[in-house]
Amino acid sequence: MKYLCFLIILFVSNNLTAQVSEVKAQVEDSYDYYQDAFKKIKSATSDISNAFNAESIDDIQSYASSANSYMSSAMRYVGYAEDEADDAEDEASYLNCDDAEESAGDAEDYFYAAKRKLSDAESELSSASYEDDVDYLSSHLNNANSYISQAITQLNYAVDELNNTLSEINQCGVPTSGSSYSSSSDTPSCEALLEYIIDNGYSKGSISNYTLNSDWLSEVKAYSYNYKIYVVAKIKKNEYSYQTNTYIFCGISTTNWSNFKNGGYGDSDSYGERFHKYIMNSKCDCD
Repeated sequence: MKYLCFLIILFVSNNLTAQVSEVKAQVEDSYDYYQDAFKKIKSATSDISNAFNAESIDDIQSYASSANSYMSSAMRYVGYAEDEADDAEDEASYLNCDDAEESAGDAEDYFYAAKRKLSDAESELSSASYEDDVDYLSSHLNNANSYISQAITQLNYAVDELNNTLSEINQCGVPTSGSSYSSSSDTPSCEALLEYIIDNGYSKGSISNYTLNSDWLSEVKAYSYNYKIYVVAKIKKNEYSYQTNTYIFCGISTTNWSNFKNGGYGDSDSYGERFHKYIMNSKCDCD
């Protein structure tokens, strides 16, 4: 009887752990779709900017049409993100993880609100692509920019709720698949932390020296470990040197990493400036 009881407990624990992993996978899929949508939104805003600078009506209409196409794609990806958040909400509900269920549901609602705003922007861009009057064209483009800005705000809220879902799903009494970096109360050395994250973290992408095109940043890599993001940056000793020092930054939000990597709405094109804005202040608790 004791052996049978052990088997039942083991089965329930493994089953719950698998369900928690499913919630995490759905949240990560939702975030991936968000990133796809954000890239399309950036392309659309670039076309809108080009439309404002175009000299002929035909060119303005052409840029508006192109932006409209990107906006349609962005809406589709946001819809996928919404569906994954909905699935995560249902799975969290089945696990009786109320906080995670609420956060996933909030993410779904924010994605839906963002999709509505993108739909409004798409409508304005569609009108602009056929409009011959310059004043009306300008109005449609300005309205589209306004709706896009509102959509981005909703998307950022959605990503925050996805992060909350990941944090809260681990607090439902289910054993996690791995231990934390250190159970010791002693503060780890930054060198040891850096080595551990590189060896055990999951790579979320990197940006090379060529792409960074910076006087001081040489390379930036991001790692995910226990659903937290760590950024490892190689920083030049001076603008003329090929030698670098390596630093680690902790607790980077998915929104901040995305904004650094891709550039948020209205952000500078400079990786260096975006690094200062989104990464630099996230110091690690290490010596």
